[in-house]
Amino acid sequence: IAFTLIATNYRKMKGRLLFAPIVILGSLITTLASQSPKQAKPDTPWEELRNDLSSPDILNLPSVSDWKMQCLDPMVFTEPFSTDPFKLYGYDIGYTPAGVCMIHLGCMYKGCSSPLNVECPSDEQCMDFNRLREPPFDSSNLYEDLMELPAAVLHPQSASDVVRGIEFAKKHDVGISVKVVGHSYMGASTNRGTLLIKMSTNYPVYSEGGSLTECTGDDTRFSDADRMACTVATARGKKAFIRVGGGELFDTAYRAVFFDWNENPANANQYHFVGGYCGTVSAAGGWMHSGGLSGASMRLHGVGVDQVLQIEMVLPHGTHIRFGPSSWEQQEGFEIPKTTEVTGHCNAKPHETDESMWEWTSCEEEGINFEDLWFAVRGGGGGTFGIVTSLYYQLHDKPGSVQVVAANDPEFSLRSDTEKDSVVAEDYIRFILQYFYLPETLQNVTELESRSCNAAGGSFWNIPYYSILQCHNSAGNKFVDAWKKYLETSKLRQKYGDDQDFMTSMNSLFAVIDEKPSQGYISVLTEGPYKGRIKDDDGVTLESRVTGSFEHVPLYTVQTYFDDLVRILVEDIMAGVFDTFYLMGGAVPLSSDQMNSMGPLRRNAAFAKFSQIPVIDAAGNAIGNTESYKKFYELIWRDTNITDSTNFPGIFCHNHAGNQIMGPLKTDWTEPCPSILEATQAEREEICVSQPESFWGTRNTDRLVDIKKNVDPNGLFICNAGIEAMSPLHDDAFAKKINENPGPSTVDGEEVSDNLPNQDGIQNSQAVSTFNWRLSFSSLVSAIWFFI
Repeated sequence: IAFTLIATNYRKMKGRLLFAPIVILGSLITTLASQSPKQAKPDTPWEELRNDLSSPDILNLPSVSDWKMQCLDPMVFTEPFSTDPFKLYGYDIGYTPAGVCMIHLGCMYKGCSSPLNVECPSDEQCMDFNRLREPPFDSSNLYEDLMELPAAVLHPQSASDVVRGIEFAKKHDVGISVKVVGHSYMGASTNRGTLLIKMSTNYPVYSEGGSLTECTGDDTRFSDADRMACTVATARGKKAFIRVGGGELFDTAYRAVFFDWNENPANANQYHFVGGYCGTVSAAGGWMHSGGLSGASMRLHGVGVDQVLQIEMVLPHGTHIRFGPSSWEQQEGFEIPKTTEVTGHCNAKPHETDESMWEWTSCEEEGINFEDLWFAVRGGGGGTFGIVTSLYYQLHDKPGSVQVVAANDPEFSLRSDTEKDSVVAEDYIRFILQYFYLPETLQNVTELESRSCNAAGGSFWNIPYYSILQCHNSAGNKFVDAWKKYLETSKLRQKYGDDQDFMTSMNSLFAVIDEKPSQGYISVLTEGPYKGRIKDDDGVTLESRVTGSFEHVPLYTVQTYFDDLVRILVEDIMAGVFDTFYLMGGAVPLSSDQMNSMGPLRRNAAFAKFSQIPVIDAAGNAIGNTESYKKFYELIWRDTNITDSTNFPGIFCHNHAGNQIMGPLKTDWTEPCPSILEATQAEREEICVSQPESFWGTRNTDRLVDIKKNVDPNGLFICNAGIEAMSPLHDDAFAKKINENPGPSTVDGEEVSDNLPNQDGIQNSQAVSTFNWRLSFSSLVSAIWFFI
């Protein structure tokens, strides 16, 4: 979870912020055809499927009571909340028997909009972001009509079970949803009445079996799949790969590389794995399908889709395939070869449970376009084109230890001299943009030193208060030194050079506060029930509506309109908009094989920040800032032909987005789409750039739609925010629920909730996971939660 901090008036707040949470993670220019997931009929013969599986025990028919007991009840308390922090991990709910729990509990409901609202007595707290107290909460009414409970859940033990499940669904016209643990901010991993294929429960965890493979000169010991992966890896200058299973988590994959391999004295080489932050995120699921942001190292090595060497999956018609690049060419301006041809094979024994007995043969009779699949699966959204059963990821040489750098001005916003804060903010913004995107403008900062510093959203802020960087290759030291040199000729020095105490504090604004042997040590849990495993972000939460998204600042804007961008960012800060940055650039635009579906603006972004697009939060409050949004996009589109309806470049991040997200007005890309309190979803889709285009851009969306029609003509794989999916906001019951009691508007900071908390903490809320906090900067550190 991360927060965008929106204050109504910077000076009036006197160092305290009023902010509302936006849970992240987000018509072609003409309207897209869309459909809802297909629901199983009451007489669907599930026993037929059960009899065909490797074990009858891996299919269950979940009930509402299963969800209540296994997912909701662990978060419900009958006694007053203790002051001790409560945390329910993804490790706790990811392997429950029914398979219907999710990280975002509210996503069991249509559009991730939970109706489990609670009116707390004024003198007590009866909910927070991961606890409910009963009473006043009443679990007797779970609003079953709004639940996205699947009709059946299959926990496959092998690819053959996945094939059987898809063949059954195709035969009986049942929609399919796919889940590993359930991190989707849009609720894409479960749909009402579908066959849910739950990959994490039983599927092989290849990394635990020693799937890390070094590509030596002697490849006679390799399988065909390993040989193909090594051929591509070698062409990219890599020496090793790891195979991960379709239900595998980053927890096991990271531990296999960073600990099991790297700390084994018998291994001469040590490696780095580019992945997500959270241990319970799937290493082969929605993270990769949505692009794969890696806050730890994507500036150094590219995003998740750039790491894939080979894909094994089952298509919507039940064909089990394996495919990857077979021809490529070097191209100027890119650091990995351009993929020019993709070759695939089909498993001639798709019902064989023993993987050693599979027979990979030619797919000529199937008529599969493997170039299209290579493009679509890597970035085009999960749960849409089939089910990935394993991935082969390239590994990189270990880039030294990891230095943790923190920026910390404890007086920021507390000074009576707001002009001084403004200058601090300006020099802070100028320096970080130069270091990350214009290193040649600083003294002796190399491109490698620039790229080696990374940060995920939720850890690095637009304000110099406990912003955290992770720097490889000892670049943390260079970052701190570069700031000190920058300060010598800064605006701060010019205006306040005579204030020795102040300048001393500014000289130490950035500091290396920790150093670890590898990325694995940054993310590992050091205490608690899952000590030794990779961190689980904030675990299971109760938020009832996932809303906003990250939007992207192009590298072009930083390089061409640097001063204008700095001015806008500083104006936002001084107006009380405190934002988190997802740092991109570096290797990201250069590491594409030019056959993947990441949106063009996103691929060429310098960084992502929270969008100020108007959306409705969990309490029904309208939040966002139209003026800030418009000012930002007037700069972003300054040299763009915004009348070209055939080439919208996309603006949002599909890894972190909500169902309400839409592109701007078709007629004016600087104007945001109206919120769902201002227009119906049908009206929004008529006047706004479509949601798919807002992620992938018009041309990529066109191609993805064509691929979807060819790969899944029966529409078995339909999920929220996926290609050809109908928005849940069209649902009459859902729309009624959202609009029946809208909260007070905070759009543009014109009006705020009457029910404000005291400055000491969280007030009693009127809806699940609805927070209106007023905090001093000194307590902001406690609200910094890293993004997935």
